Amino acid sequence: MRSFLIIASVLFSISSFAADIEPYFESLKQTGVNYEPDGAICEQVAKLRYRGEYPDAQFLITTGVEYSTGDRTLGELDIVVIDRGTQKVILVSEVKCWKNFQQALDKAKSQRLRFQWNLEKHPQQMRFDSYEGLPFSVSQFDGSTQYRSLSQAGGVNKGFDAELELTLSELKQLRMKLLKCQAWGECRRPE
Repeated sequence: MRSFLIIASVLFSISSFAADIEPYFESLKQTGVNYEPDGAICEQVAKLRYRGEYPDAQFLITTGVEYSTGDRTLGELDIVVIDRGTQKVILVSEVKCWKNFQQALDKAKSQRLRFQWNLEKHPQQMRFDSYEGLPFSVSQFDGSTQYRSLSQAGGVNKGFDAELELTLSELKQLRMKLLKCQAWGECRRPE
């Protein structure tokens, strides 16, 4: 009996520390985002996180802004926050939810450096394409633009600038729940 109580209390402790994915599910189920790509769930949860920091009335938050200097896409900015009043980009966040934190952080840093290098070396050739159809120009990015790296829970201790409340396992559970909901037609499907 004593062993049972110890095991039960340990299991209860573990489950009480787990984040609840239900509020995220409710917020994301009608977005119509394609959750097939692994990174999509992390970017969408990051977008929700940044909404708490950057209110919708004053800021626009978008995901998936591709950039190029010609015909070929050079990279993608995961999260971009724009001040609605000035139209300036105030934040670019590279979002990486990977099993290996160090590889994820290295990738986020290299993506940031590649973008900044192209912005500095090829400003006249830079072209942007947003999934949401938003127009972007080089002039929106300036010295005041902040750059952050963001990961799943636990990333700050590994060198990331910020982290989500959800673990990688919880993000995967949320992704599967959204994919099933879309497949059953109970959630908005991607167009």
